Amino acid sequence: MNELPPYMQVLYDYIYGNRMVSGILDDSRVNAVTTFGASGKIINDVLHDVTKNAHVLQIGLTFGKEISAVYEKVKKHGKLDVFDVSEMQIEMAKDKYLDDDICITNYNASMPWDEKYDVVICYNLISELPPKTRQAVMDNVLNSLTNGGKAVFVDCAKPEMWNPLKYPLLWYNRLYRPFAESLWNQPIESFATQKDEFRWHHTYYRGHMYQKTVAVRKILSGEDVLKLTKIFRGK
Repeated sequence: MNELPPYMQVLYDYIYGNRMVSGILDDSRVNAVTTFGASGKIINDVLHDVTKNAHVLQIGLTFGKEISAVYEKVKKHGKLDVFDVSEMQIEMAKDKYLDDDICITNYNASMPWDEKYDVVICYNLISELPPKTRQAVMDNVLNSLTNGGKAVFVDCAKPEMWNPLKYPLLWYNRLYRPFAESLWNQPIESFATQKDEFRWHHTYYRGHMYQKTVAVRKILSGEDVLKLTKIFRGK
């Protein structure tokens, strides 16, 4: 069992350490309201990045139907593992997914792991992490991908100027989510040390309130290989 990180105890215990609050937020109807109706569209888009035979790792348990949707996609031919650092959230999740073959482990993703995955999902996680922890988690995620694997980061983004919720969200983040504002100022990939080794694809929702950013390791195309072959043969 990994010790709960100090930032979790100080900043997020009122959510992840409170069964009543967690239970309310886990209701799909509440989840839809708190994401301004974006959760369904985002989850469907995440599923497009997950193949049926994929070995998937999710960093952090989530409220609502996201994990169930991923599991339904891979349960016949693939596998779903989940890391989390909150023992209470793990206990609640094991009850919630009692009939599902999901491997839920108490593990701090800022520490590297050996297993390789086809898809790694970080769903509303990066904005909760302090800078050094964020970089370590993102680097570990990218390092754990198989050839051709994908890392899927779903999180907040900087709302458009016209979005009426921009400034209320800004002050909410400053009061309760102090690490979230950095995602307004920099793209998610800027927090990964090996960002140049991947192609990054961005999708935005609800006037840029949310984003889905997918990292795919760069692989030489057939045309690139042909060009290189001609170059080396010419030497």
